[in-house]
Amino acid sequence: MGVYRTATWLFLLLTLATAGCHRYLVATPNLLQGRNPHGVYEECAADCRTPEAPIIYATDREIAATVNAQPRYGSARAGQLAFGLAQVNLGPDTTWQELIRDSTLTKRAREHEVRVTSVRELGVLKPSLDPAERDPRTKLATLRSMEEDTQKEQLHKLLRARLEQTAQKDVYIFVHGFNNTFDDAVFRAAEVWHFMGRVGIPVAYTWPAGHGGIRGYAYDRESGEFTVSHLRRFIKLVAECPDVERIHLVAHSRGVDVTISALRELHIACHAQSKSTQQELKLENLVLAAPDIDEEVFMQRFVGEGMLSAAKRTTIYVSEHDKAIELSDVVFASRRRLGMLASKDFSPKMRRTLARMPNVHFVECKVSGILMSHSYVFTHPAALSDLILLLRDYRDPGVADGRPLRRTAEGIWELSDDYLAFRDKRR
Repeated sequence: MGVYRTATWLFLLLTLATAGCHRYLVATPNLLQGRNPHGVYEECAADCRTPEAPIIYATDREIAATVNAQPRYGSARAGQLAFGLAQVNLGPDTTWQELIRDSTLTKRAREHEVRVTSVRELGVLKPSLDPAERDPRTKLATLRSMEEDTQKEQLHKLLRARLEQTAQKDVYIFVHGFNNTFDDAVFRAAEVWHFMGRVGIPVAYTWPAGHGGIRGYAYDRESGEFTVSHLRRFIKLVAECPDVERIHLVAHSRGVDVTISALRELHIACHAQSKSTQQELKLENLVLAAPDIDEEVFMQRFVGEGMLSAAKRTTIYVSEHDKAIELSDVVFASRRRLGMLASKDFSPKMRRTLARMPNVHFVECKVSGILMSHSYVFTHPAALSDLILLLRDYRDPGVADGRPLRRTAEGIWELSDDYLAFRDKRR
């Protein structure tokens, strides 16, 4: 009964952030506060200077309904991966000038409601043939091979069209966590991309989470296992697009387990062919935000499989005050969840290991408001500022590299509320 009550509290805590009918633009990152809005968005393409944010999506959710010829994706699982373009409005009845002004203010005069205004499904990546069906002498294999080539070209056409609008040929793939809807996924991608100055192209990879109810967490965990093969294939196809120069994987909560599992399979395939995973996947940054994964499972899959160099830079955002992770830890009787590690939890052996991995960085977030916000990396003004500098500018941690985190040990950094905080000099 105690575990059941704990699971109930876990569900209530993790759903609190998404409760209610309205979603509003997150607070202005410290990095942008007091800045000239025109300077922040000067590299933004002309057709992106609108409250609308175009978000490429990929999903293996089933269509729950069709409204005005547009799909509405639910939490049921589909046997194939659809992709398309969603338009997210960052402020109805708001002009571009008003939006960028408010995007640089510490305190806004009004809230900006975030809405999905349209969803267009542009293609479907059907399951690949089983090895037994791939005999090139059969008509089925030939037809399916042609179909796969067509699907791939449709995806690449979509990527090229968006990349033409930006000088930075980067793709940012966001993988959400437990209890997220389709709309939640595209909202997150739109907000981070907007505050990055709208460079590169954002992609929301959204798997069949958000089932709801007390058993929803268990359903979402299994949906996470279901989606791994689809995510693996999607990452590979994006990397194969010649116009893409860099890929950034940004995983949150249970999405970390999903992402690590997919990346592990890609890494094994690259290793078998004596290829560099980092080069094959063009993987610049791997971001694991508030990872809801057992520490030992992570060490086995990520460290034990030699994935430390899979990305040019791996950043892990953690907080010992993340109550959602703490409750998950209780429910699954983990030795310890990765997302709630503190610097004091690192053994001498682990510290020595980190010292030998200059491209892996733990960022311990000692920021306020985490108790009721498992999404602090994307919503807290200090944490979001650091994420922007990492993704947009490829900066390593430390004052010398323009990310003024405080180093507490080799590979371990600390972030607090005053990170790049704006000081009004008139006071």
